[in-house]
Amino acid sequence: MKKGILIIVCMVFAIVLIRMFIIIAVLLATPDGELHKQGMFAGHKGNWKTAIEHFDKVIEMRPHHEKAYASRAYAKTKLGDYQGAIADCNTAIEKYPFDGRTYAVLGIAEYQSGQEKKGCQDMRTAFDLGFEQAKEYLNQYCK
Repeated sequence: MKKGILIIVCMVFAIVLIRMFIIIAVLLATPDGELHKQGMFAGHKGNWKTAIEHFDKVIEMRPHHEKAYASRAYAKTKLGDYQGAIADCNTAIEKYPFDGRTYAVLGIAEYQSGQEKKGCQDMRTAFDLGFEQAKEYLNQYCK
């Protein structure tokens, strides 16, 4: 009896995993998913202007794509456009308020623009939401 239940649970788990991989593959295969990926690659190479261009196109295609706003915000911080980054982060947070990475980027942009206290608060929020890298930012900026 227990063996049969275990087999059923494993089958259900396998089906759920397969469906998740299919959904991810479909999302990445969409034009906006591909553009977002290209923006991420450009950013990893340090091509921040190109990355922003890709994220702009994603946002044009899907205005509710909160990850594109957060990614564009990070690219803007790399170019010193802290006010633009703050605006993008606020838009992303309106759409999805539980993304720690977005709060971390917001905190960095605020800190760099002279709003140190607010920046540190948002970095703490990022850490509280489970974005572990925010601990490094807190140690670096908010001693």
